[in-house]
Amino acid sequence: MSSEFHSFIDYVSLRRSDDDDIEYDTDRMDEIRKRFEELYEGKNIDDGCERRDTLEILMTELKIINDEPNFKYLDLVVRQESDDGIKIELGQIFQPSTEMSDPIDSFRNVTTTPPVSELPITVESSSTPSAAATTTTTGPATTPAEKTEIIDDVICIIHQKSLPRDEIQDFFREFLFLKVQPPQQQSIPPEFDGEAHELDKGTMLDLFIRQQMLDRDLITFVSPRSRFRLVDPISLTDEFDSWIFDHFHGLMDLWLAIDLTNQRKFPEKWKLSATANIKYAIVEQLPSADAEQTRKHIERPSTKQLEGFIRDICQIEDNGLADVWLKALRKKENIETYAHLANLNQQEWEKIDELPMNALKIIKFYVDREKQMTEEHKKKKVAGTNTTQNDSYSKSELRANLHMIKLYFARQVEDQEGVPTLPRLEKFCVQTAFKEMRDEGYEDDGLFDEMQLFFQPLTITDDELSIDAAIISSVLQAEFTKMDHLRNEINTLNDKLESKKTELKATQNEYTDLETQRNESVDFNSKRPPPSNFQERADRAQERTEKDKTWKKTKGDYTKKIQNLEDNIKVIETSIATFQKELDEVKKTSESHKTKIDQRLVKPHRGFIMYGPPGTGKSVIMSKLAKKIGIAMLGPPLAAGELERPYVGQSEAIILSLCIRGNRLPHLMCCVSIDEIDSLAPRRDEDSSEGKVAKISVLLSVIEGIKDVPNLMFFSATNRLHMMDEAFLRRMSGKFFVGRPSSSSRKKILKSIPDHIIKPEIRENLAIATTNFSGAALSALRSAITVHDIAVRRVKPNYEMQESEALLLADKVAQQFQLFLGLDTLPRLILQNLYARQQSSSRRVQTQRVGLLDEYRFTGKIIISLEKKERCVRIEGIRTEDDELYITEDNLNDTEQNLQQLLERITSYGNDRNVQLLQLIDLNLLSSKGAYEEKKIFETLKERYDECIAYKRSMIVYDLDSLIGVNRSESESSMGTSISSSVVNQSIYTYVVSRFREAKLEASQENKNEVNERWAIAVSRDQFLLKKFAADVNFTLTEDQEREQEEEERRSKVPIFCAKCRDYYLETENKMGACTYHDGFVYDNLSDILDKYTPSKAIQMLNKEEAAPSSDAAQKDQADRRKTRLKYICCSATLQVGSGFNGCRKGEHNFGDEDEKRQHAGMKKKDLISKWEEVCFYSDDNCQAHDELMNSRGSP
Repeated sequence: MSSEFHSFIDYVSLRRSDDDDIEYDTDRMDEIRKRFEELYEGKNIDDGCERRDTLEILMTELKIINDEPNFKYLDLVVRQESDDGIKIELGQIFQPSTEMSDPIDSFRNVTTTPPVSELPITVESSSTPSAAATTTTTGPATTPAEKTEIIDDVICIIHQKSLPRDEIQDFFREFLFLKVQPPQQQSIPPEFDGEAHELDKGTMLDLFIRQQMLDRDLITFVSPRSRFRLVDPISLTDEFDSWIFDHFHGLMDLWLAIDLTNQRKFPEKWKLSATANIKYAIVEQLPSADAEQTRKHIERPSTKQLEGFIRDICQIEDNGLADVWLKALRKKENIETYAHLANLNQQEWEKIDELPMNALKIIKFYVDREKQMTEEHKKKKVAGTNTTQNDSYSKSELRANLHMIKLYFARQVEDQEGVPTLPRLEKFCVQTAFKEMRDEGYEDDGLFDEMQLFFQPLTITDDELSIDAAIISSVLQAEFTKMDHLRNEINTLNDKLESKKTELKATQNEYTDLETQRNESVDFNSKRPPPSNFQERADRAQERTEKDKTWKKTKGDYTKKIQNLEDNIKVIETSIATFQKELDEVKKTSESHKTKIDQRLVKPHRGFIMYGPPGTGKSVIMSKLAKKIGIAMLGPPLAAGELERPYVGQSEAIILSLCIRGNRLPHLMCCVSIDEIDSLAPRRDEDSSEGKVAKISVLLSVIEGIKDVPNLMFFSATNRLHMMDEAFLRRMSGKFFVGRPSSSSRKKILKSIPDHIIKPEIRENLAIATTNFSGAALSALRSAITVHDIAVRRVKPNYEMQESEALLLADKVAQQFQLFLGLDTLPRLILQNLYARQQSSSRRVQTQRVGLLDEYRFTGKIIISLEKKERCVRIEGIRTEDDELYITEDNLNDTEQNLQQLLERITSYGNDRNVQLLQLIDLNLLSSKGAYEEKKIFETLKERYDECIAYKRSMIVYDLDSLIGVNRSESESSMGTSISSSVVNQSIYTYVVSRFREAKLEASQENKNEVNERWAIAVSRDQFLLKKFAADVNFTLTEDQEREQEEEERRSKVPIFCAKCRDYYLETENKMGACTYHDGFVYDNLSDILDKYTPSKAIQMLNKEEAAPSSDAAQKDQADRRKTRLKYICCSATLQVGSGFNGCRKGEHNFGDEDEKRQHAGMKKKDLISKWEEVCFYSDDNCQAHDELMNSRGSP
């Protein structure tokens, strides 16, 4: 070593004063810390590998000797935040009598042991209290002259903590003992007999052991030991709490020993030889040690007594400070039991000043760990798990834990040749996890299929990203074929282009020659002598006209031909350019073919958010998912409120501490699970407080932000997605709606109730009655039914539950969970219908209904009429054979008189279609939400509609009468009383119409859970509203309605001849007073017997008389007088020809009843007039009037 290099002690002039205080060169010390911060660039200070690399660079720059003691001094300094901290730590380890002593060895003379996160480290990035046992020791000081022994033979004891399972043994055979160096070598299967066997060199276990020992370098004990733990758990205490992460997940441990009998022990200072011979032994129980060692290996400190707890901690830490710590706790702090210690809060811990800070951190760490392990044990016990830890693992959990162990091994030896590259998640776990949750009773209705796809990017291996050579060859071959085809097309077009251009040039030349000849001819004619006479002038003019006409035709033909050729050339050139561009693109693609899929195309997601109503299982899914698929949880599942702290910046620090734990596990995907995330990341606006914005900023910074933790995911859930921050939602690329169970799911959940408690037919009806129940509500109902049955059977052993009792229990649960439809719960409404049927005078109440079966196709639109004349359900369907719309009608039962009584039928429709949500939109809903103003009304309507469309299968019911209403007004006129109708709430009507139109059903798919069905049902008892609504939503008409519509159209458009007034009219306008007519025959007033005629006969007779020639003035006067002789018997009015048929009566057009009028519409005008005149001619009233008139004139 060059004389220019110095020790750390010399570099900073480290010494002790006469008062035993630590003194050093503060400028040099500041230089060390400042330069380290510049080199380290704000990386995670707990990352041992990064820190060691940086310190080695620093030692080279500052010319400090690069050895272990100097490294440990430097490491201790850079980890302190203040000069006081440096002095305290150096004061504990610096001994002037032993210059350059190992600072870790110097801990043997002090009374405190720092927790892992504060200890100077070797190279292992994850330190634990157990790690402190290997590097932090007690006893007499060791001088640098103490000899380091090299170990050449060692046994790796694989402590298999779990009961034997095939998956674990497969892990040993297929991974741990997999021979990777040299590659393609046969692996030797492991022996599970508990004996020591030679470990084949080049296996994953062999490479791992050697790499671990190389990284740790020198191992120091206080006293010789028989075993050495190879991998310690990560354990730390940060702003949030204490955290422990076992790399082996409680399945196994790796120990090094000299022999299996514990007779030979490791020396106090030793290293493993690079060429050491390593054996292995797979044991289910660690070999017992001798008397000294059966202070035994303690996995967990005893919590029965305070003394036992502290002594176990000190034994695990191997620091010999139990008596000192106990004295401080008992005499100074009056802490006598473990319960006293466990019940201390954070402020009380901070007030304990009799113990050094590091001692407090160690004790608190073990207290927190014990609380955590106890809580996990309680959860397993609640879940009914009383078996050992690994035996309680499901198949996916066990495989997931084993895969995480594989990732840890692969990370530690990643630089070694032949080490396999593993995906972050095992695809088997992702597939099996969701299947297991279904088997455990969770009904997902297709949710898990979406979530499974979400995690697929994490299961993709490098091999799957590599494109198979055969595929590349096939693609290239297709591209070469396409290029050849394009070249041939281009060549063909080029030949065609040359041909067209040649033809164009020839045509242009021909035209030019003809034009030249034409011009020469014109010049020649212009030079001819003038014509000598008129005839010659005329001939020349004729000749010129003929030539002009011929030239004009020739010029037009050539111009058209040239234009066509030019257009063809342009088309060909465009085609050539298009083919050439396509050819260039194919060439470019063929030259740049990738052999590997771009990693960015399968970029893992950074988190998901589950949203939906309360009680649907969001929290349950999050709590199970990470364990089952192999994602490391950086803390327990949290509610957002647990991260709130009263002081400014505390919440942000806790969130950041929790998230950056992921930096300690770079080989794993990690997650933070937060429920009710909306309170932690609310939508930001101008009124947002600084504290809310700060917390959101921290969340965003660790997800693709300035403090990005690349292997971190967020598992989150909320009931209020619309109130969350948009930037956070963008980063949560997975958004999964967790809704209420569908009909089939409810049946499966209720099926867990034994048949002897509830009959299958009652269970079927109960599945309908529990529409809109959440998973939590259904669980509560199952429990209520079971407990009720057990309680009653104590008194009535032969008790059988009736449907009404089950509905009453369901009603209580519905009220508990606030599940109302209108003013009542659905079970209560169905119960009322049940009582109505039972009390009906007619026991044979019709209960059959048309079902919405999968065999038929529907549009999703239903209109229910409660109008007295036509009480029925109209369901719009689609014919399979021709895709035409049609209507199925189903009559209502006698008990279905109002909407509340209809809900049982409607829920049965939902049961047929396996809907997940039924929404009733009526006035009661608006009242319950306090929606009296228009803005609030539409907010409520939109909220309910948005909830519906969030489900794959939903049904929404509109009560048109209460929502919209009808306004009627009567008006009197000379023509009678008229009634006009109009809707009251036009804006709500328009909204409902638009939403009703959006009802739709997707075409059937193989997976019915993926089919979207949005049903809309409109209910009304008002005929006008029903008719108007059906027309406005384009609802298909029934056959009867189609006939009525045709009839209505005919009545309003087709003119009808009226025999009474001899005019045309529209039937819709045929009102009282519309027709003016005479309803009597005509009599001859000059006749002695008052001859009777029909009006038509009388007019014919007058026309004949008028047409007779007469030259005598007297005869003309006589004729004029005779024209007025014909009078109507009904009113004595004179019949006048050509004056119209204005009569003495007013009424409706035409005569007879409705059937007769329809018959009249098809008769000829002449026949209809004859029939009317016949009616009038033989009318009793008219005949009587004629007789009376005759009698008044006397007998003839």
